[in-house]
Amino acid sequence: MKALVCLAALWGCAAPGVAQSVHGSLFLSHDSDSFDEYRVTAGYSGEQGFGLAAGAVRYTAPGWSANGALLAGTYKEQGRLRQVDASVGVARIDGHDYLVAGADYLQRWEAGHALGFGFERNIVNSQGGIEDGIVFNSLALVGDYVFSAPFNVGLAGGSTYFSDGNNRPFLRTRWNYSLNEHYGLNAYLKTRSYRNSDPDRTQYYSPEWLNEASLGLSSRWLATESVVLSASLEAGMQYTNTDNQPIWGAFLGLASPRNAAIRWSVGLLATNTASLLTSQSGAYRYLSATAQLSLPF
Repeated sequence: MKALVCLAALWGCAAPGVAQSVHGSLFLSHDSDSFDEYRVTAGYSGEQGFGLAAGAVRYTAPGWSANGALLAGTYKEQGRLRQVDASVGVARIDGHDYLVAGADYLQRWEAGHALGFGFERNIVNSQGGIEDGIVFNSLALVGDYVFSAPFNVGLAGGSTYFSDGNNRPFLRTRWNYSLNEHYGLNAYLKTRSYRNSDPDRTQYYSPEWLNEASLGLSSRWLATESVVLSASLEAGMQYTNTDNQPIWGAFLGLASPRNAAIRWSVGLLATNTASLLTSQSGAYRYLSATAQLSLPF
């Protein structure tokens, strides 16, 4: 399984720290390895941004399944120039307890530049990762530089340390150009590169090295007074030490406006390593759906 999907999606349950709220989320995913994930979470956030979240998760594959429960303390701050999103808790998966934690910090300046960091500790959510109890710790520095009103570049660089001894330094960039502000229309170039110190692990996708580059279009606009529509489509190439493959991704989402009292969102994400218009036998495919709801009181 190529995707390392965060078990602590409890983070996403933390509502904006401006009013008390209760909130919940649903996450479903399926891939071409026949690995499925089902996750439901619920939580509470106080006026100061602190909260609690709990959830249940189930993983299935042919002839195999594992169940889990999640409990975490959360904190979220959404200021005009500073954003903080953090959580720490325990995940009990298949009878074993794991410490899960995460923190994202971003400081912005009036000119639009931003600098911050991200940390995540979690379990590798593949069948082999769960059976062998493999956890990872990932740390990255992130930044965004605005060269001009329509053009900015985002960067994230760091390393992921797996408990099986594998280390993975990585670098991601996104070169973004605004085409139309009214429709939030952007053209972008996205790259990703990493190396594995101990490659070809059977529990998760880990080539010796990987480089990706994709071109895409994204848009986000107010479709009606109560609905924001988001969409993106991208295509590119993936290069590894063993093969080269076309890659693509697509996303479609609906959400409430940012200033709405009742906050909700739904989204559908699909990716494939085959070309955009054809299928390829044995190509990896991944599909996920999400839904979130936040109610103030």
